[in-house]
Amino acid sequence: MVLGWELTKYNTPRNRDDLFYWENIVEGTQSEVDYVTCRDSKVLPIECKAGTSGKMKSLRLFMHNKHISKALRCSLENFGQIEYVDKQDGDAVRQVTINPLYAISNLFK
Repeated sequence: MVLGWELTKYNTPRNRDDLFYWENIVEGTQSEVDYVTCRDSKVLPIECKAGTSGKMKSLRLFMHNKHISKALRCSLENFGQIEYVDKQDGDAVRQVTINPLYAISNLFK
């Protein structure tokens, strides 16, 4: 929830994008992405983790289903980037940028 407040705080009044949440429930499985917003006229999913681990299954599923190539992960990890090839979507290249929670303000620079 703090991430949502920070994302809203660092937007300017002229550039105030709505924050959405995505949930996919399919017979016994549940997938969710914490925040979905718009950046540069493109859908941007944002996953928030309290620790440093996680396989990002929900984020990867969302990116695959919606054919999205870029996403953000905010966590206790250091700055970084994960790039992978989605073999099930015509070898599409997907990129997840990792941003530490303490540096949320960097997302808007």
